[in-house]
Amino acid sequence: MGHAARAIDLDQAKLDPASVFNHPRDVIAAKGLTEEDKKSILSRWEQDADALLRAADEGMPVEHRSPGELLRAVHEAMQLLDAAEPRR
Repeated sequence: MGHAARAIDLDQAKLDPASVFNHPRDVIAAKGLTEEDKKSILSRWEQDADALLRAADEGMPVEHRSPGELLRAVHEAMQLLDAAEPRR
């Protein structure tokens, strides 16, 4: 498989970030994504993590071992992205 196999499926990443990236920090390091793309992906991941956290709070079984940790990791990645963004 060539270079295209490593290309990020942007639509899939925006729909289900965890299926494309192992960790929210990986979104920051991803090549070929605009700042807007990265923000959109992290925002979706934040919504997913928040939903997992609510489900866990309600006693539902969740796949992720620690939704709270995931949410913190997403927030850290968002802060890194904001810090890396050039100020206007």
